[in-house]
Formats: sequence, C-alpha cells, structure tokens
Amino acid sequence: MLFFSVTSISPVCFSMFGVDIYWYGIAYIVSIWLALFYAKKLAGKGDILIETVPGTLQYGLISSEKLRQYIDSFLPLACVGIVAGGRLGHVIFFDILYYAKNLPKVLCIRDGGMSFHGGLIGIILAAAWFTHQKKIRLISYLDLLAMVAPIGLAIGRLANFVNSELYGTPTTLPWGVFFHDTFEPRHPTQIYEALTEGVLTLTILAIFYKLKQKRRPGELSIVFLLCYGISRILIDFVKDSSHYMGFTVGQWLSIAMILGGVLIMYTFSRQHKLT
Repeated sequence: MLFFSVTSISPVCFSMFGVDIYWYGIAYIVSIWLALFYAKKLAGKGDILIETVPGTLQYGLISSEKLRQYIDSFLPLACVGIVAGGRLGHVIFFDILYYAKNLPKVLCIRDGGMSFHGGLIGIILAAAWFTHQKKIRLISYLDLLAMVAPIGLAIGRLANFVNSELYGTPTTLPWGVFFHDTFEPRHPTQIYEALTEGVLTLTILAIFYKLKQKRRPGELSIVFLLCYGISRILIDFVKDSSHYMGFTVGQWLSIAMILGGVLIMYTFSRQHKLT
C-alpha cells in the first residue's frame, strides 16, 4: 500500500536577506487578501445589510460604497485581532504552564503556535471596537466576517500540512501521510479541516446566503460557528492531541463556541425583536 510523504517539503518558502519566509506567513497574507477581495465583492452586491446602532433600525442605511470603505479601514485592525488573539489563545488555552515559565517565548510567533478560537475572539473584539466607532451594529458586521472566514481557514490548514503540524493519529488508510517527525502514516487532519472548515463551510454559507434572501442579522454568523464547530469536533477524534475528560481542548472550545454563539444570537433576537 502506497502512502504520501511530506518529508521532502520545506516549511520555508524562500529566504530574503538572511530571513526565512515561511509558507505559513505567506498563507496569512494570501488568505487576508482573498478575504478582502471577497468581502468587497459581497459589499458591492448590497445583500449583506449593515445596520446603524439601535435607534435607527431600518435596513440598508449604509451604502455599498461606504461598506467597502469600512472594509478597507478595518483591515489593519482585523490583522492585529487575528494575530494577537490567535497567539494569546494558543498560550492560554494550550500551553499556559510552559509560557508562564518562559514569558519571552509568548512573542516568538515565528516558532509557531496560533489558535483559531483565540483568533476568533481577537477579531470579534476588534470588530466590536470598530463598529462602536462607526456607529453600526456588531451582529450585522459579523455576518460579513463570517462569510469570508472559511477562506483563511482553508489556506491556513494547508500551511499546517506543509509544516507537518497538527496531524492525526496513525492510520492504514491509503491517504495516510508520513510527516517530518512520524514513522508511520497519519491521518492528514489538516486536509480534512481545509476541506470541511474551509471549502465545505464556505459552500454552505454561499448557498445559505444565496437562497435565503430575508435573513435576520446574525444568522450567517451562526451558520459559520455551527459548521466550524461540528467539523472541528468530529475531526479532533482522529487528531494526535491530548484529551481532557474524553475531549481535546479544541473540542471543548468548539462546544463552548457553538453554545455561546447560539446564546448570543438568541439574545440579540430578543433584544431587537428581529423579524
């Protein structure tokens, strides 16, 4: 039985002036650029309805052109939220004891260690501050971010694959993969996640976006959270990760994320009496 191997793939794409440029860094740049392009395309269609703050609850008050300007101005803040949140999430959720003893290592992002759930919290906080400044409703703006988030997930997981990290448990399936530090074929869980959290979630969101013309603000966000959460929970069963009370840290965080997302959506629906 033949198995694929990534041992010949270097995580370094190229070097410039003595500095190694990693595929992971390039993945961030490409995914942010594609997400920006897709978000502005959606804004141009005028179907993502961004409302003003409570007190003026009519839809469509922000023009497509204005929304595109907001997307451009939000980009630097989004990058800070994703990177800072992703790094702190990894530190706090996955290896707090190690970093408590090695505080300078917290800033060593090039050594690896980013958390999706931390990045999610980071960009939500960034969006909360941004929408407060622009006097628009957060829940509506998060729908736009939810539509483009799977792009980054798909590309980021491919970078994980190249880096030989976050792989799965041993397998005899024909698509098992030998990674840099493994001696038996493993589940390519990075590819599973790229296809489910990325491609499948993006497809489901696009279908939901296209077929359901009358959407309550927040529905797209909930669809994203459900798709990601369910995918992550299922795939982590074959991921080579530590378990706590029967589940991985990623699974526990995903369960909390789904429950929190549904609760927030219910709260907003009740508060604003959405129809």
